[in-house]
Amino acid sequence: MIQEINNKDDVVTFLKSIHQDHLVDDIDHFSNEEQIEFINQIKSLNTNYPGGLTEYGQRARKLLKESSEDVNPFAEYAPSIPQGESLEYGTQQFIDFEEIGIKEIKNACFVLVAGGLGERLGYDGIKVGLPIELVTRRTFLEYYSQYILAFQQKHGDKDIPFAIMTSDDTHAMTVQLLVNNSYFGLKKDQVTLIKQEKVPAMIDNEARFARVPGKLLIETKPHGHGDIHTLLYMSGLAQKWDQENRKWIFIFQDTNPLAFRVLPAVLGVSATKGFELNSITVPRKPGEAVGAICQLTHQNGESRTLSVEYNQLDPLMKSIGGEPVDNQGFSKYPGNINCLIFSLKEYSKVLQESKGLIAEFINPKYADATKTKFKSSTRLECMMQDYPKLLQPHNKVGFTQIDRRFCFSACKNDLGTASQKSVQGLPTECAGSCEGDFYWLNAQILRLAGAQINQESQTLALKNGLHLHFGPKIVLHPSFGVTLSEIRQRIQHLQVSCNSTLVLSGDQILKNVIVDGILHISGNGTFEGTFADGKYNSFVELEGDVPGYLKIRGYRLI
Repeated sequence: MIQEINNKDDVVTFLKSIHQDHLVDDIDHFSNEEQIEFINQIKSLNTNYPGGLTEYGQRARKLLKESSEDVNPFAEYAPSIPQGESLEYGTQQFIDFEEIGIKEIKNACFVLVAGGLGERLGYDGIKVGLPIELVTRRTFLEYYSQYILAFQQKHGDKDIPFAIMTSDDTHAMTVQLLVNNSYFGLKKDQVTLIKQEKVPAMIDNEARFARVPGKLLIETKPHGHGDIHTLLYMSGLAQKWDQENRKWIFIFQDTNPLAFRVLPAVLGVSATKGFELNSITVPRKPGEAVGAICQLTHQNGESRTLSVEYNQLDPLMKSIGGEPVDNQGFSKYPGNINCLIFSLKEYSKVLQESKGLIAEFINPKYADATKTKFKSSTRLECMMQDYPKLLQPHNKVGFTQIDRRFCFSACKNDLGTASQKSVQGLPTECAGSCEGDFYWLNAQILRLAGAQINQESQTLALKNGLHLHFGPKIVLHPSFGVTLSEIRQRIQHLQVSCNSTLVLSGDQILKNVIVDGILHISGNGTFEGTFADGKYNSFVELEGDVPGYLKIRGYRLI
């Protein structure tokens, strides 16, 4: 039961009871206004964490002790290759699963994790407010919203709910983006914002909370995206959706627009295989900074399928003589990209039992080898992919592996970091690579639908040494089709040159269309003709002062 706190005496008594005496030793030195602000902060922190600050401190002391003693959380486990499904986009197997999944989509709920700013990108706004590409400048949030709307209009019989996890950093800007754009066509009451709160930072192994310098307030830090499970429990959304007889939850991160193109097929796998949790995965190379899905068997014989972070994989793989690879050099342990599909009935039950509290970890930066002092304050953290740690061996957890270019291209690195990754032969995961991958996937979908799309690409060499590659600039609006089968029905004959720009939206049939230039087709009906006006879009390096969404790219469209 959460202790009731109404005044200064309540706060002093409570904090002393949980070994945080240092926070109130000098409380009388602060003004009445500062004390009220402090009381309100304690009430908020105590309410927002399941079990309150008492539970938080107890968990922190246990994890800090294990960290100082170098306890390996997987020391008693042996890894083995997990059970899952591998799909090749466009094959009959893929289409079969897609047809099963699209029938389930009306019973899905969508949850976007969007608590972070674009600081790693060198951008001071919210990442979901960035344009995916420069041809239409459609933002990530607009694209996701319109995809949900297309699912609903084409395959639904009711509104599909959309929840967005925000934070203090992103909440107001996310609300403003939605309001300014009339919720991108969705109804206001089908979109729910759930705000993530921060947790206390700590200064030592006794889990004493840190103070904001010169203030009475506690220093707080983000708790991690695992809070999405806590928020879905505490808001009552998961239970509400379950009571509405919805069946699935798709949780996804803020800047990966490719995942929606494979979602129906992956949902089809979940429905067919009976997976309570199905992770979309990609092939990964040993040593790559991507977590891996592993089946872990404890010494007592119990097995669970979990996501293991890349920095914890090495000792696990050494225990079996090294990480096994296929004939292309890819690990047999698939890479996690944090696109997760849950069976709602089981998910809601587990949240009720666990109060949505995900297994936490702590990563203190120690000042010296004694591991008794920190270089800076630390806090408990949690990750959404650690949800399977709440499950029992009988719960069915799996994965669906798809080629990376069809399902994953994140926008998270600045140009300098992207250039370094390029030199290392790693995915650059910057705004330019995400844009190029978006065009490539749309072009590839049209090819698989029977279109003739020139495969040549142009290279844009930026001054920092980063090379970006762009083929035809093709944008497929969700209204044009949400499955490969739908898009195939729309293409009778289509040719597109390598320099062309093509945007397709609406219920159209392309009967005999040849594009060598710039063509935007919207609306319904049958279209045919040759469009060759000799005008082309191209990308050029930036000059002068430009908006932030261009600065992070290093180029603009002309």
